Order: sequence, then structure tokens, then C-alpha cells
Amino acid sequence: MRGKMMIAIVNKGDAGKVMAAARSAGAPGGTIANAKGTATSSILAALGFGDSKREVLYSMIEENLEKSIGDAVSTVKTKGIVVFLKSGLEGEDSMNSDLVMIQVICEAGYAEDAMMAARKAGAKGGSIINAHGTAKEDDTKFFGYPIVAEKEMLIIVEDRAKAEAIEESIRSLDCLKQKGKAIMFTMPVSSFKTLG
Repeated sequence: MRGKMMIAIVNKGDAGKVMAAARSAGAPGGTIANAKGTATSSILAALGFGDSKREVLYSMIEENLEKSIGDAVSTVKTKGIVVFLKSGLEGEDSMNSDLVMIQVICEAGYAEDAMMAARKAGAKGGSIINAHGTAKEDDTKFFGYPIVAEKEMLIIVEDRAKAEAIEESIRSLDCLKQKGKAIMFTMPVSSFKTLG
């Protein structure tokens, strides 16, 4: 099965509604994470992308269901976006979007710095998800439980033409040049929908 990753970034409390709509069109299920928006412009804030509590829904779907699921989630009353990303090593020749998703996974406290650097290169905004690293055998333990590093995930959906400048700006941060502090990757967006 060729699949796609559906990622919906919506108002807090609305990801379940988006998942229900996606399920009605054939999506199998998903995972919801808490996040916060980072957009600063009054226009973006009016669209629901200001500094606010958000939820991010991840769902792997069958490629042939993208349109029906996209249509179904478009009916949900919320503010946000839905992007579909191709999975695997498929070519970009079938993309119908000039957007990419830039993701930065870094130690807690650095995502805001990465977002500021991205803004300097033209990014409009993003979402930050709180996360944590995975435990390793040699991690320090507290009462027998491993202490794992707190992480943040920054997600930015932006024009492909701006991606290189944004990546370079983020890469220039001193705090991210240290080994093990962060990882950044970019994926093509096959389609994009604005909700609300």
C-alpha cells in the first residue's frame, strides 16, 4: 500500500472532530499531540494561527483516499490547516503543491529560537509540540526510571522557494550547531487545505 501522512494542525479540542471526519472517509485512526501556535501577525492571528493552544493530528492514510478524506475534514468547523505528505521515496513530479513542511526536533527551549531564525528568512509562523526523547540503556536513572531529555518539535509549512533560506537561517543558530542538540528535515507537501 502506498500511503500518505495526513497532518492537521487545529484549535485545541478540535483534532478529535477532524479525526472523526477523516474516519468517515476511510482513515484508520491517528495520534493527537498538544502544541502551540507561533504566528505573530494580526492577520494570521485572526485566522486562528496566533500564539494559541493547538492540537496536531497525525494519521497514515491510503494514498487513494487523500481527496475524499481532504473533502471530509474540510467540513469541520475549526481554524487550522491540513497537509498531506507522501511517504517513502516517491518522486515529487506528481506534487500539486509548492509547499514543504520543515520540521526541527530540538532540546526543549530551542524551538522558539529556531522559529525566530525562520521568521528572519521569511517564514510566517509554525507550531511547537512538546515531546521527549527515548530512553537508552546508559541514561541516568532516578529511582530506577531513566531520565530522558525534554524535546520540542517545530513544524513550519512554507513555500518551497523559501525553504532553503529558512533552513540556512535555522542552521546558523549557535545552540543548534552542537552535536545532538537538534535535527532538521524537510518533506514535500502533496496537498494543503485551510480549515475554517
